[in-house]
Amino acid sequence: MTPARIEWKPSRLVWRLAWFGMLGVGLAVVLGRPEPLVAAVPALLVVLLGLREAGQRPAAVRVSVDVVEPVAFEDDPVEVQVTVTSPVVLGEIAMELVASGLPGDVEDPGPRVTFGVADVTQTWTVRVHRWGRWTLGPLRLRVRTPSWGYVGSGQLMLSELTVFPPPARARDIAVPPSLLARVGSHAAQRSGPGVEFAGIRAYVPGDAVRRVNWQVSSRRGRSDDLFVNEYAAERAADVVAIVDTTTDVGPPGRSSLDESVRGAAAVVQAYLRYADRVGVVALSGRLRWLAPDIGMRQYYRIVEALLAARHDTSAFEPELARLPRQALPPGALAFVFTPLLDPHAIEAVRNLRERGHPVVVVDVLSGEPPVHRLPGDDRRRLADKQLGLRIWRLEREALLYGLQAIGVTILRWDPVTGIPLERVRLQPILRGTPTTRIPR
Repeated sequence: MTPARIEWKPSRLVWRLAWFGMLGVGLAVVLGRPEPLVAAVPALLVVLLGLREAGQRPAAVRVSVDVVEPVAFEDDPVEVQVTVTSPVVLGEIAMELVASGLPGDVEDPGPRVTFGVADVTQTWTVRVHRWGRWTLGPLRLRVRTPSWGYVGSGQLMLSELTVFPPPARARDIAVPPSLLARVGSHAAQRSGPGVEFAGIRAYVPGDAVRRVNWQVSSRRGRSDDLFVNEYAAERAADVVAIVDTTTDVGPPGRSSLDESVRGAAAVVQAYLRYADRVGVVALSGRLRWLAPDIGMRQYYRIVEALLAARHDTSAFEPELARLPRQALPPGALAFVFTPLLDPHAIEAVRNLRERGHPVVVVDVLSGEPPVHRLPGDDRRRLADKQLGLRIWRLEREALLYGLQAIGVTILRWDPVTGIPLERVRLQPILRGTPTTRIPR
């Protein structure tokens, strides 16, 4: 229960009756006739009775908010139930929930005015179209005294609502080149316990009888020549989603940061389904990370970490060298979601390859720098702007080519189809000493 302060003032009805009574008294004095005074006295009596309702004007009312699901996904309906309780009976209680600053819609539930009660409950359905932490409200209150002599108004911000990115759209995943020595769902290059056929070899003492390939053994013609099936060992992988939050360009809801978080959520969900360890690193003003782990609980922890990094506006330079070994395990597959506009993010990609990580860069830049024609621009100035745009395109092509030359896989983020993880072709891991430098 949260108190909401109410500011009271005389209602319009009181003001109108007061002006009517004063006008009647004035006419009675000027005309010297009692008829206007007879009509004015009842109006003045009503005004006096209305203004005497001091005890019917509470300084505040109690507001209780019940959000059915305080954590939801984008565009999911969320029911918000609000109860207003007054210490005294009021003549009218009206509520209105406004989506001010909330990127979503509030469905109109119909009439919201209740007469002659001390408490009232109203339910709204809210849909938020953009991930993040948002505050519901404001809730606008309008109350009146029983005789409608006074009208009061108040405003209150409601509880916080956490909105997660939508579920993953990836149908399959790319198998990392380096797998862990832990049982998982990926077929490794070495043989071991598994279900995927890898080859046939000669029988050695200790092999299970159920693995004997009787068709191949019978073709040899000798009873002592047995052959067994080999299966690829099933191993798990380490995957780290790196989100560049240093730059946010584009329209609200489809900006580079919005698409980066949606893409990271898709990668996290896709690999967690295969029992892989997944972590996250946020390249914000200060480095934020979450060590790789398994389970769907890890997905919510990762998204919570990204929501916290969105509002980080500090000016520190993020350096991956400060990350502990647990946050970025050796050989982990790194998905970097970035518009490739900040030099620190580009340097982080190169640093990952120098460390020997397979890197997939997902370019989330949705457009190009616009060329605006301002009043007074002649043809020469407009040509200079277009030339600058061409130079920017060439520089970006050179940047992407340079990253591909050092073994970085470049993908374009599609807001409709997501990331084609099943078509990713990872480059082999670099085998160099820690002092090896990749040319810029």
